[in-house]
Amino acid sequence: MKNPNGYGSVVKLSGKRRRPFATRVTVGYTDEGKQVYRYLGYYETRKEAMYQLSLYSANPYDINLSKITLHEIYTRYVDTQRGKVSQGRLNSYKTSYNHIIPILNLKVCDIKTVHLQNLIDSLIGKISTGTIKMIKSVLNSLFEYAMKLDVIDKNYSKFIIMPKHTKVIERKIFTDNEIDLLWLNIDEIDYVDTILILIYTGMRINELLSLKKENINLENNTLTGGSKTEAGKNRVIPIHPKILPLIIKRMDNPTEYLVISYKNNTKISYVTFRTKIFNVMMEKLNMVHTIHDTRHTFATMISDVSNNEAAIAGIIGHTNISMTKKYTHTNIEKMRKEIEKIN
Repeated sequence: MKNPNGYGSVVKLSGKRRRPFATRVTVGYTDEGKQVYRYLGYYETRKEAMYQLSLYSANPYDINLSKITLHEIYTRYVDTQRGKVSQGRLNSYKTSYNHIIPILNLKVCDIKTVHLQNLIDSLIGKISTGTIKMIKSVLNSLFEYAMKLDVIDKNYSKFIIMPKHTKVIERKIFTDNEIDLLWLNIDEIDYVDTILILIYTGMRINELLSLKKENINLENNTLTGGSKTEAGKNRVIPIHPKILPLIIKRMDNPTEYLVISYKNNTKISYVTFRTKIFNVMMEKLNMVHTIHDTRHTFATMISDVSNNEAAIAGIIGHTNISMTKKYTHTNIEKMRKEIEKIN
């Protein structure tokens, strides 16, 4: 089907090329009436080229490549990724955007290693090394995309020298007194029970928020959940007797998830739980912790009372060669024995 007038076109270039499909638009005519084309980019497949042309048609940008800014590249690149990558990856683009604002209005063709290195150096000590690593990854994607559009012919982000890893957050366990205080406030402050469940299971907060009631076996007093690593996925965790009443009480909610919002009976996101529930709770209780400290507390408590490394690894979900076999009833009972050593 022929494209509408002024839409542009996709043509296949002659010869053996890695990116043989080009997008182009008409920018004028010669004295003889022949069209003058400006090429927008080159692609491996016709489908990709047509998609890029549709983006340009919906939101035309300055096709004078020397004037395209990093902001324009960012906007177009993120548009191409929607529906293709996870929401987590899209969030990483947004986070990175906030940190690369100082160079967003620079022309991409003017951005060199020194600009990128100065940007990264300015972030050291202000944010974690992991976040800086994520920003570099996003910058690499943006510059690779700019190369696809022939805006630049060199990816200077590859020359960024990363800082040595520095531990920004020091993990702190919940003390015995703090755990006692949590128990004292079980009926006074909403969601204190979830913190205790995290402390006595070693689950990650995302694992608990995603835990469905169908994966809780009250006959055997176990729950099945987990994520992130192969060792952590679908692991079986014995329920400590202290938190069994808390879990039973939560089983009465009207949804499929164990932990839900009291406002609208929906699943709670990690960000909402951390910022609007956990951090507020810590302030009320005059405690200073990160949500991951619950998992660190469990690991410390069980290590203090048990030397069964295989059982500990199985409960926490860390890789251990002795735990690669499937869980058996015997294994679960061994883990239950270790977990119940915790006071």
